[in-house]
Amino acid sequence: MAAGSSLDAPIVAVTVFRDGARVQRSGTVDVEPGLRPVVIGGLPAGVDPASVRVAARGPGLALLDVEVHRRYRTDPLREETARLRTEVDRCRDLVQELDDEDTAEQARLSFLGHLSESAATALARAVSFGRAGHDDLVRMAGHLSADTGDALGRRREISARRRAARRELEAAEQRLEAATRRAGDTVALTEVSATLEASAATSAEIDVSYHVPGASWRPLYDLTLEGERLAVSYLAEVRQQSGEDWPAVELVLSTTRRGLHQALPELDPWYIGRARPVPAPPPYQAMVMRKGTFAAGPQAVPPGAPMAAAAQAVLPEAPHLTAEPAESGESGAGLVYRVQRPLAVPADGEPYKTMVARFALDPELDHLAVPVLAPEAYARATVTNTSSLLLLPGPARVFHGSQFVGETALETVAAGEEFELQLGVDDQIRVERQLRRRSTSKAMIGGTRTIDVAYEITVENHRPNQARISVHDHIPVSSDGDIKVRLREASPDPAGQTDLGELSWDLSLAAGQTATIRYRFTVEHPAQVTIVGL
Repeated sequence: MAAGSSLDAPIVAVTVFRDGARVQRSGTVDVEPGLRPVVIGGLPAGVDPASVRVAARGPGLALLDVEVHRRYRTDPLREETARLRTEVDRCRDLVQELDDEDTAEQARLSFLGHLSESAATALARAVSFGRAGHDDLVRMAGHLSADTGDALGRRREISARRRAARRELEAAEQRLEAATRRAGDTVALTEVSATLEASAATSAEIDVSYHVPGASWRPLYDLTLEGERLAVSYLAEVRQQSGEDWPAVELVLSTTRRGLHQALPELDPWYIGRARPVPAPPPYQAMVMRKGTFAAGPQAVPPGAPMAAAAQAVLPEAPHLTAEPAESGESGAGLVYRVQRPLAVPADGEPYKTMVARFALDPELDHLAVPVLAPEAYARATVTNTSSLLLLPGPARVFHGSQFVGETALETVAAGEEFELQLGVDDQIRVERQLRRRSTSKAMIGGTRTIDVAYEITVENHRPNQARISVHDHIPVSSDGDIKVRLREASPDPAGQTDLGELSWDLSLAAGQTATIRYRFTVEHPAQVTIVGL
């Protein structure tokens, strides 16, 4: 058999799952007649050997065998480490250069100080002998002061540049240290060898694919409310630490996920029974249990066992259901999203974002106000997913036009499914709740006291169009039979009232319209009883 040929097969496509990725490589190699081994080396150590697939294309070409091996080699100084070391050296040189500049300025200041002392002595003598005047003394002082000020300013500038250079040096040293830790003495790699048989000299096109762990993606959403339309930007955040960098190639995102069961789950009988009391141990057994030892026997408990275990050991075991988690496996059919633009994803574990799709939905908008909790109205939308996309669970940023108003989260939404979105606070709907009455009647000892409470809620619509607002409030619920709570008045009548005291009103306000909700309740209780929670 001829010597093996090394195949240069760069990455051409990647499919990212929620818990891994499938990488596809492709390359071309010249094959002579006969049997020819072809080796694809340098693959990550985490490659799942069972997932490796090889395909070979070419006239008169047959693929006979595929083997996967784990190889180890000494790790040379990698290009990344060398580049980082060069960067550290550059930063150190820059810091040293700034130190030298500062030393030079310090020497200049020292010279100016010495010159000032000498000049002051010389000028004082010249003035005393009449060879110089006061103006000469002022000019000399001005020159020395200006030079000193310039030197001090340059030192401040150098000091600021040196602080920045030192920070840059520290960051470069940390990056170099991290890269050096990653570069161990030996590196594990995966190698795939394929045996080809050619009837004549030909050029073989070889595709290799394999599954690697350490990769994932999660959905992100931008929800923009423009008038009555909801624009959805479906984004993806991809991370990977598979051991190899992915270049800017075709990227596919898959919604396939692993289930809890490898096979289809089946229910076993669910047994229940009467609780069996634990018999009190005999005096001797209790004494032995306190000492932590047990007599030999078919139900003996080893020395040092906890007391609870000892109690269980002397009881006959009742039938019960035992459920142990099965090994994870692939479950369900998923969708795949092909990213429109190639995306490079280094194996650094950092998030890299890309666009999956943009589409618009027609929401049915309304507002929810709970003024007892917050004096504001929250926009919400009932939406049908009219796109062909499966919306996976993920965080969503909410915008009203270009203004960011908050965050929410999406659950899993299938195509054609109706779901509800919380779209943040709408400041164009004003809500105010005020206490209008609180009075307590007088009562004789042994009589009944009545507390009368009234609230008023005002809702204003400052939107340019009609708005539907659902207002929720509540009255107290008594947990004592001697305390009676009664709703006396409500205007308008509530659209709903629950047994737990929740009241709701459904308002429809035109642009600029204001509505007022008033309700009143009483609490009757024995005079000697003190009410809490009101």
